[in-house]
Amino acid sequence: MTKRLVYLMAIAGACAAASAALVEAQGRGGAEWTTSTGDAQRSSWVRSDQKISVASLQKPGFQFLWKVPLHNTPKQLNALTDVVLLDRLVGFRGFKAIAVVGASADTMYAIDFDLARPMWTAVLNYSGDNAVPASTWNCPGGLSAAASRPTTAMSAAAAAGGAAAGRAGGRSGGSVGEPGRGAPNLAVAGQGRGNAAPAPGAPGAAPAAGGAAGAGAGGQAAAARAGGGGGGGRGGPIIMGQTDAFYAMGSDGYVHALNVSNGSDLFPPVKFVPDNARTTSLLLVDGVLYTATINGCGGADNGVWAIDLSSQEKKPILWETGGGNVAGSAGPTLGLNGMLYAAVGNGTAGKSNSVVALDAKTLVLKDWITIPGADFNASPVVFKYRDKDFVAVTGNDGKMYLLDGASLGGANHATPLFASAKYSAPHSVGTLSTWEQGGAVAAGPAPITPGAPAQVPPTVSGTRWILASSAGAPGTGFAANGAVTNGAVVAFKVVEQGGRFTLQPGWASRDLTSPLAPIVVNNVVFAVSSGEFRGAGNLTAAQRAQRSTAAVLYALDASTGKELWNSARTITSFARSGISAGGSNGSQIFVTTYDNTLYSFGFPIEK
Repeated sequence: MTKRLVYLMAIAGACAAASAALVEAQGRGGAEWTTSTGDAQRSSWVRSDQKISVASLQKPGFQFLWKVPLHNTPKQLNALTDVVLLDRLVGFRGFKAIAVVGASADTMYAIDFDLARPMWTAVLNYSGDNAVPASTWNCPGGLSAAASRPTTAMSAAAAAGGAAAGRAGGRSGGSVGEPGRGAPNLAVAGQGRGNAAPAPGAPGAAPAAGGAAGAGAGGQAAAARAGGGGGGGRGGPIIMGQTDAFYAMGSDGYVHALNVSNGSDLFPPVKFVPDNARTTSLLLVDGVLYTATINGCGGADNGVWAIDLSSQEKKPILWETGGGNVAGSAGPTLGLNGMLYAAVGNGTAGKSNSVVALDAKTLVLKDWITIPGADFNASPVVFKYRDKDFVAVTGNDGKMYLLDGASLGGANHATPLFASAKYSAPHSVGTLSTWEQGGAVAAGPAPITPGAPAQVPPTVSGTRWILASSAGAPGTGFAANGAVTNGAVVAFKVVEQGGRFTLQPGWASRDLTSPLAPIVVNNVVFAVSSGEFRGAGNLTAAQRAQRSTAAVLYALDASTGKELWNSARTITSFARSGISAGGSNGSQIFVTTYDNTLYSFGFPIEK
């Protein structure tokens, strides 16, 4: 090892330590959007942000920051996926903030989103056993799943309602950050940034290709493999599924763990689902990766898939719906009780028109609710409110359903806690979002007893909101923000009356064309009028693209739906994928479009 390399490695280590100390001491207001919808509960809520608020959006400053065109050929109307983020990578050249987006041509792109500079490109070469079939509307082919980084079992948003601990040993903290804490420490969360990895010799603990960390370039590479925070690679082997990487899956069904620094494979790719299947976004928690397959593409059965990437066998398991598609672009949702929830749309058999609870490790069916004709159309969202676990989901019957997370449909598997009146025409909802207004940690935390588990102070619940997109004019009862003809974002309040929980219409946004699922940052809702033409008729993808119009990003007051800001004519194509948010310098909002462009909006970084 040269003296210069030793010196550079020492400097990098010192920078990492200083960075970690600074984060511990001061916290970060931003968020790490590690998976589609931000967290495992699909909340789409960044709970704490340094810059974005209703007050700041009412003043000048929030603006278009940059756009980056990416090389890609859309498959039907599928182009770019949702964006996932690594807020702070510590390297020899300083800090990097990375946004990673998948492209339908089996390509992953990484962008330094502080500087709007491309960092690396990873081409996921097709390795399937079967020929690639012709692209169709239902089975467009190509990469369809948004990537995921390791995600905590319970988000800050989920914990806000008073949850004392998450699944698998009481993990807390979240991918969306807590006030004054920022993004989670993955080692503390048990997700293996070096020290948390199993000891040598444990099942699945084989070191990565290339050997264990050593001197010189080998040691440098191992440190890079261990994760973005600069603290990985100490005290244990590097294990797929426990390593902080970008986990991506191409159209051949192989999962890649991509080095956050350069996009190279950290491990040999692992076969997860059949070739040419159409999949929902990836979710990685505690080393287990989840997705769902729909439309029977590639001969894959419709259902929920899981694979333990930290195991030695890495054997996929499948729960089949027996009928309809798994609903929602994000796929299954991890609950607060060790259950994995999935909604299933119309079908003629199996668990069609159902919301199911599966054991998160084995995918064994534990509970369900079946509502004939509901035709569920969104990934469920899970949250805790007044010490109860809730699941919310929507259907193409135009209703929103509130379910008890402990007993989805009661004794007869058919009775929801509450079903709203019809508020929307059938459409692709994709995902929901939820946030809580007010609420605080109650004074006087429980006294500490020596040797007893740590106690989390109880919380006082505020107003819990659930947001969804609607097609056409929303139903009655919503406070309007103008006439709606095409669609809108609608907000419901969770209300308790005499021990019974209901959904009360709150507000409806201004008119939006084919709105995407909204997200929430602090107390600001970001919604996109996608511009996509979704009208009836046997039209080709090219004809639909021609009839679509440019997307517009809107910022709305989350408690009233009042418009605070819009992007006007900045975006020049229509949008299809979800919105993402995050960044330690104040959240940036990311939107991808059909013409293969990644847009960023936010407050300029102070220099």
